[in-house]
Amino acid sequence: MSGRGRSVCCALAVVVAATTLAACGMNPGASEPTTITVWDYYGSATPIKPAIAAFEKANPNITVRHVEREYDTIKAEFGSGNGPDVSTLDLTWLPELAYAGDLTDLGDLSGGEINGQDIEHVYASTALDAMSYRSQYVAAPLDFDTYSLFYRSDLLAAQKIAVPQTWPEFREAARKLAEEADSSGRTGKARVQIGPDTFHFAELLFQDGGTILDQGGERATFAGQNGVRALTAYRDLLRDGGLYWGPEKGDSSGIDAIRDGRIAMFINGPFMMGVLKDGVPEMAGKWGVTRVPALGTAGVERAGYLGGTGLGIPAASKNKKAAFDFVQFMLKIEQQRGVTKHAGAAPTTNEAILELELTDPDPFFGNQQPNLVFLDALAAARPMPRIRQWGEVDAVINTAVEAALQGKKTPEKALEDAARDVDKLLAS
Repeated sequence: MSGRGRSVCCALAVVVAATTLAACGMNPGASEPTTITVWDYYGSATPIKPAIAAFEKANPNITVRHVEREYDTIKAEFGSGNGPDVSTLDLTWLPELAYAGDLTDLGDLSGGEINGQDIEHVYASTALDAMSYRSQYVAAPLDFDTYSLFYRSDLLAAQKIAVPQTWPEFREAARKLAEEADSSGRTGKARVQIGPDTFHFAELLFQDGGTILDQGGERATFAGQNGVRALTAYRDLLRDGGLYWGPEKGDSSGIDAIRDGRIAMFINGPFMMGVLKDGVPEMAGKWGVTRVPALGTAGVERAGYLGGTGLGIPAASKNKKAAFDFVQFMLKIEQQRGVTKHAGAAPTTNEAILELELTDPDPFFGNQQPNLVFLDALAAARPMPRIRQWGEVDAVINTAVEAALQGKKTPEKALEDAARDVDKLLAS
């Protein structure tokens, strides 16, 4: 284990050790037979579906109707009268949904406790901040998402390419992989997946010491020198050896392109560990994980994007008590283990972070300890702005990133135009 990995684990242990965690008793569940509907965007790597049978056994009066939903459809339908009782929610959606009055205050519903423990003892401060809006706890974080670089270790080794740690090294590795011919003589097959979105731009912006908005959330700041450097670097990576992977592809994971070798490196979150193991088991031992190569200038903290998945209960739900029983169940240690086992994601509760065997070598990743890479990244990660207009702001920045990557605008012009539109949104 690296010194940095040890320091992260020790820091997390200190946070947890400061609080005595009580043993979780069985929740008696609803007193009357109840059916709750759970919307789930995890897909095949879900930690939720495997937990349902155990929940129903522990809560015999509650039946769970599990519904797989596409990520992009949930937010728009969550607050309708035809919504679920519990749903997976991207943590960046919470301010918008809470502002609209669509989320139940879990603090009020729970009496301030989860599984018999004070909520502030269940989660660390970063999680408490992520689940809060205007002093209310509006969702319960289930996993955290922060970015690292996945790479085909076998291809890098075959070409004697060092695992990139700086952005120039990353560009050079992308170039060499793209120039190499495969067994059929086809060149340019193994490339870096380029996601044209706010999250990948923000990863580089934060690394370079930039911010999306000012401290008060009143003006755009992403169009300054930090933002231009970040977007230019991302565009140049695409030109060197990238594969543009926009929403028109349908599957954001790119698993088919990973399987056939078109994608050899990509920047994404810990959930992709589960996607790889489920989607390309034949590639066991051929993948590695490292921190996103450093873009920022010397002396700037190597920060990055922070997101994740929470469980929320719609204000319109008629089964809030039973729904919260399910939320609590998903936060017990057995289900938090399932977050790592099934989704390959980072668990969120203090108990899970301390007790899970995060340091075990993983044969799929060449006996690396990939969880430590993500915990290392998590220690310096930053959340997106917690404003009610975030959905609209995100869309504007997405459009700017797409325009720059597709050569429709220079990075400077794309960000300048986007900042002007964002300022108008913030003023409305």
